[in-house]
Amino acid sequence: MDRSVLVLYGSETGNAQDMAEELGRLCQRLHFRSEVEELDAVELNQIPQSALVQHQLVMFVISTTGQGDMPHNSLLFWKKLLRKKLPPGCLGQLRYTCFGLGDSTYVKFNWAARKLIRRLEQLGATPFFEGYEADEQFPDGVEGCFAGWADRLRQHMLEHHPPPDGQYPLPDEDALPPRWSLEPALKLLKATDPKSPSTTEAEPSTSEQPSERLLPIPDSWEATIVSNDRLTPTTHWQDVRLISFDIPSRAPGDKLDCNPGDCLTIYPKNFPDDVQRLITLMDWADVADQPLDLTACPSLPRGLHASATCTLRDLLLHSVDITAIPRRSFLKNISYFSTDAEHRERLLEFTKTEYLDEYFNYATRSRRSIIEVLEEFTSVRIPVHRLLDIFPIIRGRDFSIANGGAHLRHPSRRDATRIELLVALVKYRTVLRKPRIGLCSRYLESLPLDSLIRVTRKPVLSPIHGAANAQRPLVAMATGTGIAPVRCLIQERLTHLTAAPMILFFGNRNQSADYYFKEEWQSIADRLLVHTAFSRDQVQKIYIQDLIRSEAARIEQLIPQAAIFTVCGGSSKMADACKRAVFDPFLETRDGVDRKKLLDSLTWWQEIW
Repeated sequence: MDRSVLVLYGSETGNAQDMAEELGRLCQRLHFRSEVEELDAVELNQIPQSALVQHQLVMFVISTTGQGDMPHNSLLFWKKLLRKKLPPGCLGQLRYTCFGLGDSTYVKFNWAARKLIRRLEQLGATPFFEGYEADEQFPDGVEGCFAGWADRLRQHMLEHHPPPDGQYPLPDEDALPPRWSLEPALKLLKATDPKSPSTTEAEPSTSEQPSERLLPIPDSWEATIVSNDRLTPTTHWQDVRLISFDIPSRAPGDKLDCNPGDCLTIYPKNFPDDVQRLITLMDWADVADQPLDLTACPSLPRGLHASATCTLRDLLLHSVDITAIPRRSFLKNISYFSTDAEHRERLLEFTKTEYLDEYFNYATRSRRSIIEVLEEFTSVRIPVHRLLDIFPIIRGRDFSIANGGAHLRHPSRRDATRIELLVALVKYRTVLRKPRIGLCSRYLESLPLDSLIRVTRKPVLSPIHGAANAQRPLVAMATGTGIAPVRCLIQERLTHLTAAPMILFFGNRNQSADYYFKEEWQSIADRLLVHTAFSRDQVQKIYIQDLIRSEAARIEQLIPQAAIFTVCGGSSKMADACKRAVFDPFLETRDGVDRKKLLDSLTWWQEIW
């Protein structure tokens, strides 16, 4: 077996994918032939021919999503791996390690990694290096966990799988060849007759708003914005919108069907002024508007939604994330193209484990964007052909669908679905006092009514809706825009005439400013009991966990009735506090052993961002 490593990732937000790419580069520097792919890309129909057993070593990087679920881009792989007809020793050749990403405030912490490891070992696979369960709640988060684990992995590889005789590891100061390159398209451009119509420069748009062009996104739907209403007062510190979309059927019988817990994925675009800043900064003006034939490139990044023929400016407007917070790998990659020794040294420092805190201070805590970093390190000039290899791809942003049941019906069209999103626009000032607005927030805010965009639906993996679940009591806990998936579930449950009791604990800052859907809750008071906690409306702050504890007797009666508990919002601390407010009083009375068994079987559905 040749000296090869297969790195596989299951990623929901992109973190696991980024770390898998880092591992691929680490192995390249140790003279391994490395391949990085998502789990669903692995063929398992014929195990002897599968890539899983064709490589010397396999590394898994997998996050846990939802309620202990596998990420969406690993579900097909997982389904195949669970097939009963697979014999126990069929993966006896597989030697692996696994890095899991999780959040310990979730009841099923790092379950995806644990389930994967258990199944691999059932099929005969053996670890070659001890895996790791990273926790978002650790002081340095999963990024710090990964940095330390990757260093230990590298040392293990050097000791147990040293480079071939006469070779040394490639130093960090040397750039690796690009995995994705625009060079073939650029060469084709140079070789084409400059008088040919296909090489005529595209006229750059003079618009100050993002492009209206619809992207070729697989399995997408066309959505029209029909309303974009601000729910909070204009004097309020936070701008929260209820945005409605009309989504027609793609074909007869192919109508969008949504369930509680589903997300609608929005694909934001960059603004022309930011794109021009980068083009000017990198000296790309000569090629920015020349047509590029991407079919000439042997491979392109997964998740790149671009037309076969486009310009560099098109890629920057639609596909390349230039406003993201830079990862350490980005800072390392741009260091190779700095002509200033001090700049290069400083950029490389940020990527070293011993300087991890400096990286956090510079990039994460200050919320610096990629384009701001390039404006500070003015000596960096990234070659245009390495655009897709160095810059991250814009990822779709997932928003919980806020309406369900009968409210999904279009008011006048049978062939269309009405979708509502509750969106808090991300606007703030950094520790450097610089104003910030998130890419997707700025994009959504800029779209006029009747704008047409492409969206995708991300289905819930652990459903808690349906007729059977509606017969179980519901205890919903939500803060801020976390009320969106809860509202969707409540509306769906109302379609079942014999639905069980529902209790809602809702918290926010001020009742007058951010009590979302107040009138709606009042209109169904006979079906829904609501407890509210507005923390800033009195001297003594009150939070929803305080209200939950005050209702301990009622909750104690519901738990044995197989109640469904949901907690949704933007704070892991809030979720953990709610869990303690439910669990602790229940365990403090009567037989603790039997009660713990009840809690172990509890349906606890959590969605925190």
